[in-house]
Amino acid sequence: MRPPGVFPPAAASARRITLAACYGLLALLFLRTGLSLSMVGAAGLTAWGIQALPLLALLPGLHRERPRSYVWMGFVIQLYFIHGVILAFSPARLGWGLAQIALSVTVFVALIWFIRRQRR
Repeated sequence: MRPPGVFPPAAASARRITLAACYGLLALLFLRTGLSLSMVGAAGLTAWGIQALPLLALLPGLHRERPRSYVWMGFVIQLYFIHGVILAFSPARLGWGLAQIALSVTVFVALIWFIRRQRR
């Protein structure tokens, strides 16, 4: 059994990519919500919190390197992919949708890469 935090180089880089893309997705949600709702008071923060809650709930487990959190993130990230596709159908939000699709695909691929490399 490997001590916590010690992974093969491929798994460690997949973990870093996963975390970076998750934080990028949170920032994208914050920017999109802030620009569309002007982040006026509690309404804008509440809207962002509702969108970001699934990611925020799993981030502590990702940082603690819990394999179940990585598996659950694989399920949850599909919701963000679907939302990005829906956004991309609107010409006014095409850029936001494509960015969300790119980040969610990056998270998903890095998750699969991490899980496969960590098991070896």
